[in-house]
Amino acid sequence: MIEGTKAQRLWVKIRAEAEPFVARGKSVFAKHVTDADEEIRPREEVTAVNEDKEVLAVGKALLTGKEMKAFKKGVAIRVRRGAAEEVKKEKTRV
Repeated sequence: MIEGTKAQRLWVKIRAEAEPFVARGKSVFAKHVTDADEEIRPREEVTAVNEDKEVLAVGKALLTGKEMKAFKKGVAIRVRRGAAEEVKKEKTRV
């Protein structure tokens, strides 16, 4: 890590099979979370990333980071905007 910088926080890592749905703006279910920042609290803005740490979406956490990793049911993140939605918007503007 570069001296004087902080590690990224408020991230949630998503299973590969859920990536296309999350990138299109669908909610993230707890069963698709493989890892998460344990400091996440409900109602915080979080970043959903894939295994390569590429951003898939941003949204509001509904669970804590620890709960996201432990739970196997329920919505973990209510996605506000998916990365694929942005690409789609850019293509329609051209």
